[in-house]
Amino acid sequence: MHAASICCPPSPVNLWIAVWSREWQLLFRQLQDLLQPLVYFAMVVMIVPLGTDPSADVLARLAPAVVWMAVVLAVVLSLDRLFRDDARDGTLAVLLTAPTPLWWVLLAKLLAHWLGLGLLLTMAAPLAGAAYGLAAPAVGVLLLTVLAGSLGLMALGMVAGALTVGVRNGGVLVAIILLPLYVPLLVFGAGAVGAVQSGFEGGGPVYFVAALSVLYATLAPPLAAVALRLSYD
Repeated sequence: MHAASICCPPSPVNLWIAVWSREWQLLFRQLQDLLQPLVYFAMVVMIVPLGTDPSADVLARLAPAVVWMAVVLAVVLSLDRLFRDDARDGTLAVLLTAPTPLWWVLLAKLLAHWLGLGLLLTMAAPLAGAAYGLAAPAVGVLLLTVLAGSLGLMALGMVAGALTVGVRNGGVLVAIILLPLYVPLLVFGAGAVGAVQSGFEGGGPVYFVAALSVLYATLAPPLAAVALRLSYD
């Protein structure tokens, strides 16, 4: 979407679809931006066993924390592109002046990013868990927590990215802002898998991760819209 392509105000639904389609196409057109977080995820998962006891019991106990940390770091690495291209080509300036509420457009960006990278990480996480020796029930819970939790991770990342959109080397600042905020999702996401490994019910932590992610995804677009307007004022 470029400034010249908007000659008359589109309807909110059409604009939402246009933004979603553009994000989806860019995500898979620029494969290096998509593959870098996945490669980083794989590197974290593979390196940790080299520095600890490689026995099956130890790796199985470490698996929830290691996989979730790898997911968190992969998401943080991917957040730099949320607003980078839009700020460079003028699309963000157009969206800021469009009659459609900015939060509505940002919701499309968030969901496109989640359905792209989030689902890829969701598919990679069970494979990593199985490689660490997790039992099938624990692998299933790991899949659910990463699927739900990645939405919350990216929603928080959208707000941090909006706050630092005009900052040089903003990726480092984004990481500093986000890592403390990611703690609840990390603790309960890994804790749900650990509970199943110990023979307890993991439903409670899974529901908490899902509810927290929905809350973050609901609040993030309006907050990011305010942050973007402040950055451009």
